[in-house]
Amino acid sequence: MRMVVLHNADVIDGRGGDPRRGIDIVIAGDAIREIVPSRPAESYETVDEIVDCAGMLAIPGLINNHTHGTAYGPLFPSGHVGLAPEQVLANLDRHLLEGTTTVLCVDGFVMADDLARTDSAHPVNVRLASCNTPACLAAATIADGGGLTEANRRFTARQAVGAGAVALGEIGAGHTLGGGGASYLYIPAEIARRTGVTITPRQANGLKIAVLGRHIAVSAFDRDAVEQALAAAGLTGRLSVEDVRDLVSSIVLPAFDVALHGLGEAAEQARALGVPVVVHNAAASMTQVMPLADTDVTMIAGHSNHSSFELREALEHAERLREAGVIVDVSTLDTFGARRLTTGPELLYALFSAGLVDTISTDYAGGHHDPILLAIDRSVAAGVVSLPAAIAMATANVADAIPGLASRRGRVVPGAIADLVVTDPARLAAVDTVLIGGEIAVRHGRRATD
Repeated sequence: MRMVVLHNADVIDGRGGDPRRGIDIVIAGDAIREIVPSRPAESYETVDEIVDCAGMLAIPGLINNHTHGTAYGPLFPSGHVGLAPEQVLANLDRHLLEGTTTVLCVDGFVMADDLARTDSAHPVNVRLASCNTPACLAAATIADGGGLTEANRRFTARQAVGAGAVALGEIGAGHTLGGGGASYLYIPAEIARRTGVTITPRQANGLKIAVLGRHIAVSAFDRDAVEQALAAAGLTGRLSVEDVRDLVSSIVLPAFDVALHGLGEAAEQARALGVPVVVHNAAASMTQVMPLADTDVTMIAGHSNHSSFELREALEHAERLREAGVIVDVSTLDTFGARRLTTGPELLYALFSAGLVDTISTDYAGGHHDPILLAIDRSVAAGVVSLPAAIAMATANVADAIPGLASRRGRVVPGAIADLVVTDPARLAAVDTVLIGGEIAVRHGRRATD
């Protein structure tokens, strides 16, 4: 049995407690055998490898409960054409190098065989959530459906759970509820097709909000705001106000009510199947999400810092969800990096500061998500959350929220599966070493196979 020692590390074990200094983590096979005060390296006579962790921080491998593009098969709960296999593996590489050892793919229409092929092709543990309920399938077909085969359509949520799916989700995704997917994908593509002009996601979002508002309602149409958004996007004279109204409405509205109905339908199925449901929590869906909170289904309110929320609205909504027992998730999105849709970390910081966050994920952000450890680093530096609490939100809390997602993972304790991350405490996102099941998958910041 292969033996590895992480030698002389500081440890945050994922349970929310204070760091322990100068610790050796002894790994036998795929599990943690013991955690002891550091002793001289030469005392380990029979181990296969000693990893010097002096000055470094060891934490559990991150468990990311909201990812897209991390499994072969249709992309997003709109059933978009799937990514090429090499791009899926590149996405998983990115998560791995960021310290993530388990991901939940919430694309929703991925089949068990495709998931198994993905999981066998990459060291990251990939698990599946399904959104293949009648209403969600109908919404995907209306909004896109370009990547759905007949086999995808027939593979029900019940079958997915029977084959190992650990949750239903993402239900009511932004691609079917007028969220970020409409702004970075569908609206820019249609405008480019009609005018030849390339607009940014933020410009597309400005047009969408001017036509339908943050909560997606025909009554929110604002002619002056549309004219201003057209000018900001360089489209004045190319499209009229009526053109934009029709364009945005034709993309967003047809699937919208169907997708909203899908929230309740999926919650009922999740309850019957005994799994959690991951819902798209945004300004447009909040009035449907809230009533579900009062049922007995286990619900994860995804990306509760969604950019469509106003700050007070987000805080009040998250507080009501929390009181009802809902698991409040926040996503890194592209908050600190690309900022193609988000404008900054204010919502994230406010939810942390109010003590309303249970779990941390990335979501996708059009492929521009920020690393979880970067968001934690910035949030701790801003004084809105403690480092041990934030690490728990990305590890043990997630494992507890979704049974079956990461069994025996998410904690640095004897007997746990040895999914571990060693990183620089001064720059958390500078991940040095990652172990999955006791095997070193990242060494000195690079894939161990490179």
